[in-house]
Amino acid sequence: MAEKKIEIARRNIREFIGFFKCPLCDSGFDIFGKATSSFLKCRNNHTYDISKKGYVNLFPGHTKITKTYDKTLFSARKIITDGGLYGRLGQKLCEIINTINPAAVLDAACGCGSLTFDIFMNTGRNPVFAVDLSKDGIGFAAGNFCEDNLLWIVGNLNNLPFADNSFDVILNIMSPANYAEFKRILKRDGFLVKVLADSDYLKEIRNFIYGETDKNNYSNEGVLKHLEENVRITDIVDLRYIHQVKKPDVPALFDMTPLTLNIGNEEKSREQIKSDLIAGINKNSTVFKTTLAFKIAVCRNR
Repeated sequence: MAEKKIEIARRNIREFIGFFKCPLCDSGFDIFGKATSSFLKCRNNHTYDISKKGYVNLFPGHTKITKTYDKTLFSARKIITDGGLYGRLGQKLCEIINTINPAAVLDAACGCGSLTFDIFMNTGRNPVFAVDLSKDGIGFAAGNFCEDNLLWIVGNLNNLPFADNSFDVILNIMSPANYAEFKRILKRDGFLVKVLADSDYLKEIRNFIYGETDKNNYSNEGVLKHLEENVRITDIVDLRYIHQVKKPDVPALFDMTPLTLNIGNEEKSREQIKSDLIAGINKNSTVFKTTLAFKIAVCRNR
């Protein structure tokens, strides 16, 4: 019989209890109750649920995630990730991480966890913690990728539930960042690896949706400047490649990107725009070619 996910989560939490802090009072956690406990309790008796799905919820409140960041989006992202869209990005990140040889990694804002899992499997299966504010995203991740040494946590980037000086590497992949919190939980000699979408990222979808309008233009200069103001960038790796998405997976490509979340108007609905994109693929073609372009910034604490 397969081991229950909650049992794996309990074991992981017990093994790495020293990494956590209470987001309400900043106290640590003691080893909690019986081996079958379904909660985590801090030294001031604040309690947090360990889900039967295999994650711990360390966000002490109600998450207000836009309804478009739901199971449909995360399911679409898994389809696309399984199809290799981010394969070369994952390979490059693994190269960087394996060069550092970290004892513990945090993926901050991990989403559905597909890329997190690929990185975990290809960096020696050393401890990887993955945090996101979306309970749907973390639940999806834990449900699909529940392993020893891989910990899924619902938590807030503005108040990360981790002790100071805990991680050798923090990954932040095309997601919001809180650099003060990152620097707090990074070890003194730790690394932040920040992935930014570059101007050509998914340009074929942007061109189709926005045409020649200003919305088609994207620049990461502001994000990069904010990064430089907070950490010391030691290297920037430019990565660009063309990926062929299988025609049946194009709807998932459309659904998985925030680029398409708020489109649609009185003339055309979002679903009609998606249908037009699919219909526009050459009938003799079995794939849709799209551009992936990233800047990977390797950073140190100042």
